[in-house]
Amino acid sequence: MYRIKIVCVGKIKKKYWVEAIGHYGKMLGPLVRIDAVAVKDCPGAEGEDRKRAESARILEKIGPRDTLVALHETGKLMNSREFAAFVRPLFENPQGECCFVIGGAMGLSPELLARADHLLSLSPMTMPHELAQVVLYEQLFRAMTILANRTYHY
Repeated sequence: MYRIKIVCVGKIKKKYWVEAIGHYGKMLGPLVRIDAVAVKDCPGAEGEDRKRAESARILEKIGPRDTLVALHETGKLMNSREFAAFVRPLFENPQGECCFVIGGAMGLSPELLARADHLLSLSPMTMPHELAQVVLYEQLFRAMTILANRTYHY
């Protein structure tokens, strides 16, 4: 079974986001193991200091052999079939986990972006990190169904 780690800044508080992520997480359950990790945000810090502090907390959760995919506005845009083809070799890496990271309100630090193996954009538009998680979970489920030739994606 494939393993994925998703590291995000901040705990999700709104019930509807928790339910949406739970819905796709449940559908992904038989296909892939997801380790969801939330790191504490740093609301007392501002600007670049906040980015660096939150990114440092994210990097503490990433192993040295893990493949880091940072969700970022400058990342590569893909359609669902391209995303499925992109993640397949990442899932099959025997040396480490595939780790997706989603920054907080200020984004990700240059240090984290430099450590990233890939930059991925879910959209050229800015969105709340909770919505980014929902979109990521849905696209992971869609990718798994594409790779398994199931009928979710038309």
